[in-house]
Amino acid sequence: MMVLHIEATDFDQAVRIAEALLSKKLIYDVSFFKADKSTPLQNGDTNEGEKTVLSAKSKSILYHSIEEELKLMFGENLPTMFSQPIIQMPPEQFAAIRSETEKL
Repeated sequence: MMVLHIEATDFDQAVRIAEALLSKKLIYDVSFFKADKSTPLQNGDTNEGEKTVLSAKSKSILYHSIEEELKLMFGENLPTMFSQPIIQMPPEQFAAIRSETEKL
C-alpha cells in the first residue's frame, strides 16, 4: 500500500486528477490540501505560486498505471508526484483499499 502525493497547479486541476484516478479505481480515496501561497526553494531560487496537494491511498502496484494516466492527461508536463509506503494500517482499512481498487 502507498500514499500518493501529487502537486497540482490549482484546485481545479487537482479535482480533475482525482476524478480521473477515482473513476478508473486507481486510487481508493483522496484528500486535498490547498495552499493560497506556496514558495518552494530549489537551487537557491524561490518560485511563489498557488498549489493544491492531493494525498491519495492506493496499492503500490498501481503506481505505474497512475503515472501513465497522468501522462495521458499532461504529456511530459507531469505534476510533481511521488509515493510513500504505508507501513502500518488497521486491517479493516487495508482490506477496503485492496477490495475497492483495480485488480491486477
